[in-house]
Amino acid sequence: MTDAATEPGHGHLTVPEILKALELNTGRFPRRAVQEAIEQRDAITPELLRVLEDVAENPAAFAERDDYMLHLFAMYLLAQFREKRAYRPLVRIFSAPGDIPDQLAGDTVTEDLNQIFGSVYDGDTEPLQRLVEDDSVNEYVRSAAIGTFIVLANSGQMTREEVAGYYRTLFEGKLKREPNHAWNSLVSAVADLPAPELLEHVRRSYGDDLVERMFATLEDIESRLLDPGRCRRNRYDVITDAIAEMEWWASFQPERSASKMPLRVLTKLLRPAPPGPAPARRVKVGRNDPCPCGSGKKHKRCCGNN
Repeated sequence: MTDAATEPGHGHLTVPEILKALELNTGRFPRRAVQEAIEQRDAITPELLRVLEDVAENPAAFAERDDYMLHLFAMYLLAQFREKRAYRPLVRIFSAPGDIPDQLAGDTVTEDLNQIFGSVYDGDTEPLQRLVEDDSVNEYVRSAAIGTFIVLANSGQMTREEVAGYYRTLFEGKLKREPNHAWNSLVSAVADLPAPELLEHVRRSYGDDLVERMFATLEDIESRLLDPGRCRRNRYDVITDAIAEMEWWASFQPERSASKMPLRVLTKLLRPAPPGPAPARRVKVGRNDPCPCGSGKKHKRCCGNN
């Protein structure tokens, strides 16, 4: 679906008009405004950076604005632009505690944040390492930061050996040896890099019960290391097309969802289904809701990890 900002028009939108069209979610993808932002890259980049700086100053305040979308458009556009000045404010934004990152960015945290970080990376791994190693940071942000290192390897910004070397330091003490989602993400990243030289560290992590077996079994990690082709490589690419990344989001397809979730949070839940028999209808379970399997854990810590 489109809105007025996506329809053919006479003349270009001004930068203020573009920003206004991208500020709030109307339920329709503002294609024309996003395309104009791309065409006016030099003029709009400082404004998009200012948006991220504003959010970084007070992420909790922006997290309360359910329909606010400008920061998300800024993230994807600056990622497409490979704008290194976005790296530091983005790290500050996603260093916010608790569920603030989820409230700010919805499923982008788990789906694309690694690619966004990797797209704007400025050459300094220390901010990423702080996200990974600080156990007060949102667990899904830590997971994205771990995966970012694979994006950096795939895009030639780090070597595979450098990334494997950093992962080794996590196994050897930089990651607190207590069960948490960062360990789940680390062993998965070893398989996706791939780094078979770290297999013994992976086995030791499973032996010490640091990894949730519902997330991935040791046998699964081992088989992925033996067959790297199983990895979904597009999960670890830089962002090259903000429109393609965003326009299919469920938040821009309101007629396809009866959900009462805030539109900004309902980002990627309704990717168009491939042709074929209709799948069984699934109940949407929030990540902080009890897992329907009856384990007593939150869904995000149980079946929601798969």
